[in-house]
Amino acid sequence: MKHIIFILIGMAIFFMFGIFYSSVFAQSYQDDFDVLKEKNWEHWGKYTIWRTENGILNGVIQAPNFFGDERSEIELLQFKDVSGLYEDFNTFNGQEVIQRQVRNPGYETFTIIVQNIGQKQTDFGIAFGRRFPELLGDWPFFYLFLTHTSYSVSFNVGRGVAFGKSSGRGPLNPDTRWQTKELESMEIRFNKGHIQWYADGEKRADFEDPEFSSVEILGFVIIGDSIRIGHAWVDSFKILDQVLPVSPQAKLATSWGQL
Repeated sequence: MKHIIFILIGMAIFFMFGIFYSSVFAQSYQDDFDVLKEKNWEHWGKYTIWRTENGILNGVIQAPNFFGDERSEIELLQFKDVSGLYEDFNTFNGQEVIQRQVRNPGYETFTIIVQNIGQKQTDFGIAFGRRFPELLGDWPFFYLFLTHTSYSVSFNVGRGVAFGKSSGRGPLNPDTRWQTKELESMEIRFNKGHIQWYADGEKRADFEDPEFSSVEILGFVIIGDSIRIGHAWVDSFKILDQVLPVSPQAKLATSWGQL
């Protein structure tokens, strides 16, 4: 009788664990870039060509040269969650306005992991954005996490850029740079305005922005200029609808850093 009870308990635990596992990991998405899934990605801009080849997403950008002046261009490959809703904005002076995620409550808690990300003659990485209409109108405000630096910026496709303090907000230090054009992995954890950024397992940023409580726009950002052809690439993209726990190694590194 005891043997049967133990079997039933074991089966119940296994069943409950299966439900838990499914519920935790069902809200995840991974793209290995065998093909470019247009239903999940939307390109905002007109000077970047995105292609997938051999399981790698490649981007090539070159902004036009007007009147012999160097011009920088920021463009976005926005991740379009198929379960979300997106607001359509009218064009302004012929320029498109990036759509925002309006699923309630939007992206409040999640982790993004990308593998083998790199760039040459350009800046490339992950962008988190949302709008603050009372401050910036329809210009989205972004945190950019690039392979070698990070900063805050307000921009819209084809309508210029307002960097750092001119955007009126943002705690990231634009002078923080690393000599890392390529990374084996990049991981960003977002929890209702608390952001942690890791590059090859090393914590690069850990800060809070209470007003940035959810993310309306996310995707890959690429920045090019008019004098060079920029190349960017990434091997895979994964988003989990949860925040991963801090690893013992990360905790140890943080403790040593505090000491």
